[in-house]
Amino acid sequence: MPEYYVDQLANGVRLVTVPMPHLHSAELVCSMAVGGRCEPIELSGISHFLEHMIFRGTAEYSTSTELERAFEAIGGSVNASTDVETTCFHSHIHPDYLAEGVALFASMLRRPKFNEIDTERRIILEEAREDFNEDGVQINHDNLMVSLLWPNHPLGESLIGSPETLHGIDLSKLKTYYSSWYLPQNLVICACGPVERTQFHHLVKLEFGDWSAGEQLTILPTPDKVEEGPESCWVLDSDSQIGLQLAFRLPGRPDERTLAIRLLRRILSWGGGARLSLRLREELGLTYSVEANCSLLDDAGYMAIDLSVAPENLQPAIVELFKILVDLRDQLIPDEELAAVVKSYLFDLEFSRDQSEAMAVRYGWGLQANYIRTLEQDCRELQQLTSVYLQQVAREVFCQQGLKLVVVGPWSDADRQLVDYHLENSGLKCPV
Repeated sequence: MPEYYVDQLANGVRLVTVPMPHLHSAELVCSMAVGGRCEPIELSGISHFLEHMIFRGTAEYSTSTELERAFEAIGGSVNASTDVETTCFHSHIHPDYLAEGVALFASMLRRPKFNEIDTERRIILEEAREDFNEDGVQINHDNLMVSLLWPNHPLGESLIGSPETLHGIDLSKLKTYYSSWYLPQNLVICACGPVERTQFHHLVKLEFGDWSAGEQLTILPTPDKVEEGPESCWVLDSDSQIGLQLAFRLPGRPDERTLAIRLLRRILSWGGGARLSLRLREELGLTYSVEANCSLLDDAGYMAIDLSVAPENLQPAIVELFKILVDLRDQLIPDEELAAVVKSYLFDLEFSRDQSEAMAVRYGWGLQANYIRTLEQDCRELQQLTSVYLQQVAREVFCQQGLKLVVVGPWSDADRQLVDYHLENSGLKCPV
């Protein structure tokens, strides 16, 4: 049996059916191709604002409470998220109520009422305040990092927006943005679980088939010219720890090195034997937790390493962090370590066969992102990765040319001078 099926309605709505007959629940996900990179900078946060407003009543359900109770009546709990490229609405449901679930999402996506915009604005402003300290200074590492990576570009803005941009979003702008981006050709609907493909196609056609397609808008590509060389952003904050985020630019998802990059990330930060936690936490006691994550877009991306340290541990943590990365570039990964990490990755891929949410991401989001990879493909290619190739990719990724650092907390001028010295002398020379 194929791992997934893809179908398309005449108006451009795409469907992904992932048969998981062993499950007793279904995951229903609607992914719309609109996110932070679609926004004018002066309307930063409007995609996320619109996501919230979609819940504020529909033609069939006058309030958010009525809508939520309708999902609960079919075993669900509806939620949503907005990222740089997509807005995703999702719910677990009982498979016997697939028709009701599709109809509920059609009501939300096609017939929102945009009720109580000022109430929702206040809620989002409270959410946005989590990114600022008591002096109104931005302290969110992710927001500060993207502003370093992509200045003066929608990719460099906060997904939530700022108080200034949020106050500038009125009902007219929301409706215009909705009508520009919430279009059938931008929608992928995915059903994972004990779901039959023909039935799912019929239900989606019934609810979404008469939705007229509109003009397809384009998004700004990532900037051609980017600031090269080490660059840092330092923000003073009255905390007991200093938070660090170190980042390296990555190629976009379609790049042939993407799977190798994901494996390198696991070598650095996955499980008890991961190099970052083993050295910085278990051996040296410099931090409680350290984590590496990849953010991959269609045409760009970055790997970020996050940790928090006491002020006196800032310099030794940076020194050791660079040593770990230099070693990954300069030394072949031992066979035993590589085999253990690959085996762990293969286990996780196998376990995902029991997780409808994971399958919805792999195939639903994968179709939306033009990046569908089957489990079989990942398993096969993982086992073909060699230490020599991984070392080559590490040398290309972990290099000084694209190095960015964000530091937030009670640092001193002496701290900054020492860390800036280590940035310039990290040992992460770029390949010729």
